[in-house]
Amino acid sequence: MSNMLICGTHGEQPETFVCKHIVQSMKTGKEVGFYWSNNDDTYDAICNSCNNLSEAQWEQDQAKLGRLLCLGCFKVAAELNGVEIKGVA
Repeated sequence: MSNMLICGTHGEQPETFVCKHIVQSMKTGKEVGFYWSNNDDTYDAICNSCNNLSEAQWEQDQAKLGRLLCLGCFKVAAELNGVEIKGVA
């Protein structure tokens, strides 16, 4: 089970982990790609650029690139990038 956080828009929601480029896409309205996964009710997503990084590069830069979003914002970001997240309340 993921940790909860308080979002100014969506209220108390499970936290998700995304790359900073996805957060930026929410501000610009431009698609950047949305490669997502759900492991044990923990959602994460990365953009096209981050998806093209080697595993070693991602591990090295993850702290600089990673951001937390609430699950509501995660779904908004997914939709902006043309991805439908099904089965999530």
